[in-house]
Amino acid sequence: MTTTTTATRTRRTGTGNAELVLLPGGVGTPAPARAGTGPEPWITVNVRPTGSFGRDDVGRLRTLLDAVAACASIVVLDLRSARLRSPHAAEVIDEAGAALEARGGCLLCVGADADARARLAGCRHAVVAAPEASPSEPA
Repeated sequence: MTTTTTATRTRRTGTGNAELVLLPGGVGTPAPARAGTGPEPWITVNVRPTGSFGRDDVGRLRTLLDAVAACASIVVLDLRSARLRSPHAAEVIDEAGAALEARGGCLLCVGADADARARLAGCRHAVVAAPEASPSEPA
């Protein structure tokens, strides 16, 4: 028995809409354009990893971010419950940000602690939001 899973994302271009079909394994291929579908809907995906991400865990993070970056307009990566122990985790996050940016989207990191913000400081494509100040902490 063979199961095939596809996901689609419609992207607005200067001359109309273009659709990308995501095939198993993360391979994207253009699909025939649909006529008269109206404005492109936005898809926002919220991802909240939990735990400590070291070198051995980066592959799972890459697989997840590759999948959501292929079909979302905006990915909000909530890092409140995660620790980024490896610089490779920041690289994976920035690569997903680059993929989203190339299609007019955005990867936004929120809730990062000081250590995660330091690791993500070199990211050129992922946006790292400033921490929220609590009443007991200065902004």
